[in-house]
Amino acid sequence: MGSQVLARLPQGMLSIAVIMHVQSRVGNYTAAGLTVAAFSLGAAVSGPLLGRWMVTLGARRMLGFTVLVNALGTIALGMAPATLWAYLPIAAAMGLTNPPILPIVRSIYPTLVPAGMSSQVFSLDSVAQEFIWVVGPVLVTLCVPLMGSLFTLVLIAGIGALGGVLLFTAGEMRTARFAASDKRLGGVLLKWPVLIAVLTATLQNMSYGAAETAVVGVFHGDELEAGLVLAVFALGSMSGGLLTARLPMRPWSMASRQVILALGTIAAAAIPTVWWMGACLFLAGFGTASSLAVVYNVVSSSLKAADAAEAFGWLGSGLLGGIAVGSAIAGSVIDVAGPVIALLVSGLLAVCAVILPALGVRVLPDLAISSGPRLDTTAIPVIRRPKL
Repeated sequence: MGSQVLARLPQGMLSIAVIMHVQSRVGNYTAAGLTVAAFSLGAAVSGPLLGRWMVTLGARRMLGFTVLVNALGTIALGMAPATLWAYLPIAAAMGLTNPPILPIVRSIYPTLVPAGMSSQVFSLDSVAQEFIWVVGPVLVTLCVPLMGSLFTLVLIAGIGALGGVLLFTAGEMRTARFAASDKRLGGVLLKWPVLIAVLTATLQNMSYGAAETAVVGVFHGDELEAGLVLAVFALGSMSGGLLTARLPMRPWSMASRQVILALGTIAAAAIPTVWWMGACLFLAGFGTASSLAVVYNVVSSSLKAADAAEAFGWLGSGLLGGIAVGSAIAGSVIDVAGPVIALLVSGLLAVCAVILPALGVRVLPDLAISSGPRLDTTAIPVIRRPKL
């Protein structure tokens, strides 16, 4: 878990670093949002493919290749000519080679602990992910004013490469065995719980991507304040994840834990000051990691172990694709209507992330009764084609 947190730390740094770099070079937030979107959509496309290919090509081989290419792409983005058309293909290539760390480690977790502890492991992992969102923005907002956005992108590349090497050499990686899936690509999404979890995580991260870009827009010219507000947001999420780690995960948990996220994000737009927004987003964060822990456990507990890697690849696509679309939407809204309206858009997306799992509560599993990878004979609700 430690090595994968370091390897994924660039994910918490890259979006805000790219927004600052492109905005300073090109001069508008629309271009910055589109560049982040190009990266994240590329990662969204490659996520399930890399999650599936790592079984046949080898997880360590896939990890080593993507870590190297991604680090070189990050440096190339910083050195590219200051035009949107130069940034977009590099960002897309970075996304397409985004290291498949999430499907690798989350496929390994259930094999390391007894089945009854999987909820706590995924809760701890969601807290670790929020640690990335605490440290990442602060590092970026400290480095950019002091050393420039180019040096910051080089630093991000170095951190990702170091974490990738540590994960590559970890004992669990050397001994891990991934069974091949017998389903077609995308077949895992025909499970209602998996589909709802992926779409809910996508909406939640659309809200996060929009909020991140909106906060940067509100504190334009004072990057440190923007970074601190985002760090407080993630700190609230870490706190919520730790406090709810031992709470039972019921079918309603995915929706109910996100209510405070929606309310806090909308409230933050009322008074765009560092103290008010920090307080509101800290409270909003209580719903982030705690609900993501439910999402991860629903996916793990709704599939056989052989299908989990691809499913977590789709989930990673939803997470990164959500940030991409949210950032792009917020960037356009900032240029047209201002950052406060963009923050309200973020709150509306969070409301959608509450409504979707609430409507699907009847097909979501009760993880307080049973959690962990399914056996071959376990019945799981499947999406059926209507008869013509």
